[in-house]
Amino acid sequence: MGQLGLTKSANTIVGNAKIRGLSGGERKRLSIACEMISSPPVIMLDEPTSGLDSYQATQVIETLRKLADQGKTIVSVIHQPSQHTFQLFDDLLLVSEGKLMYFGEVSKVRGHMEGLGFGCESEVGTAEHVLDCVSRVVGADADAEKASVERIEAIAKAARKQVDALALTTTDTQNEDDKATVKKTAKKMKHIVDRSHMHPGVNIFRQFRRLLGRAMQETFRGKAAIIIKVVQQVTLGVIYGGIYTLGDNQASIMDRFGLLSLIVIGATNMAMAGTIRSFPKEKAIVSNELASSMYRTGPYFIAKALSEIPLIAVFNGIFGAIIYPLAKLQPGKFKTFLGLTSLHSIASEAFGLLIGSISPSSDVALALFPPIIVLNIIFDGKNISEENTPAMLRWVNQIGLIKWGFSGLALNEFDGLEFSTKGPRRGPVAKTGEEALARFGLDGMKISDVIGAQTKLVAGCWLLSFLGLALTRQRYEVMHSPKK
Repeated sequence: MGQLGLTKSANTIVGNAKIRGLSGGERKRLSIACEMISSPPVIMLDEPTSGLDSYQATQVIETLRKLADQGKTIVSVIHQPSQHTFQLFDDLLLVSEGKLMYFGEVSKVRGHMEGLGFGCESEVGTAEHVLDCVSRVVGADADAEKASVERIEAIAKAARKQVDALALTTTDTQNEDDKATVKKTAKKMKHIVDRSHMHPGVNIFRQFRRLLGRAMQETFRGKAAIIIKVVQQVTLGVIYGGIYTLGDNQASIMDRFGLLSLIVIGATNMAMAGTIRSFPKEKAIVSNELASSMYRTGPYFIAKALSEIPLIAVFNGIFGAIIYPLAKLQPGKFKTFLGLTSLHSIASEAFGLLIGSISPSSDVALALFPPIIVLNIIFDGKNISEENTPAMLRWVNQIGLIKWGFSGLALNEFDGLEFSTKGPRRGPVAKTGEEALARFGLDGMKISDVIGAQTKLVAGCWLLSFLGLALTRQRYEVMHSPKK
């Protein structure tokens, strides 16, 4: 950051069209800094000054000049440079109309053009003059256009002769010792590139620590999103608490099941939707960093998964603290209720990470979201019995997010409850919570079974997400020296 003049902007967000952040020049230098992290021997840039004013463009090129002075090889495409910017380059490869116009030192290009008969006044800058020489006249009279075409052809012909002479001279003068040195250097450079591609510069523990800090900072930086989610939890808690007031009569049995089902479905929607919307966009940035070998996939993914847990606990704590007393859920079971809802949210978010990791874009991920939620609702244990589920779909019951979340909350809520037989009845009379659970086939199941199943779901989703992220990372074609 110090080399690229970004120290003063260390705590400034990059920004976008809606949020003010870094300036255009700082963004360009930040892009260069991101590539510099892996310390590459060669840096290639495509129009690094595009969209910048003259001052910012000069700052970017001066930064590149400093990197070149430190031993880096800088290759850059640049259009319409100012004279000051143009003079900062060592060598120039000039192209026009798809043809080579000049290849050599920047300091000699003006003399080269004058030697071909295309001189100019001393007041005209070299960069401007060179562009005039190789630019085709369009829209003028036929004679001017023909003259520009002939000029370009003459410059291109001279460039071809220059390159041919250079290649011939290099071949004739290179002795066996020089050839051996070139081969040794090429082999050494290939070894360096291969190692930098395969191994980041620091060990995985430091990678994890840095990535976890970045992920936590990114998570808590979105203050607007956090406030909206808090408002959502408070609103849902108040609405559910205002609608449901649970007692001990027979009608409250179905009310309890209905409320717990709504809680689980709502938690599933919010946890999955948030991850599905954000992760594919983040993956586009992460893929570039992984391809540059800044860090490994494992430390990044673990840091990403763990960074979400604190806010999950906070949101569920807020919701539970409101809904539990308002709806008059069973006293003494709040801590277990909070733990089960948090575990269910973690499992739902893990499932969202899985969808995001295998989806090529956020549009695809969002398209997969509704059918997955519908399938989870269908196979939640209430809409169709496991015995009547088609054989080829019975596996869905075992990985149903809503099914396991609902089962855990129901077991926690109905355990130890006793119901009055007076008042309105709905179906067979259930005097105890165990008898009510038997209506949905939950008798004989334990909370530990639910915790075990959801833990396996989290672990499975994280593993598949890791594999999906690793297998879909960007890969590039390896360049080899041409065979003679």
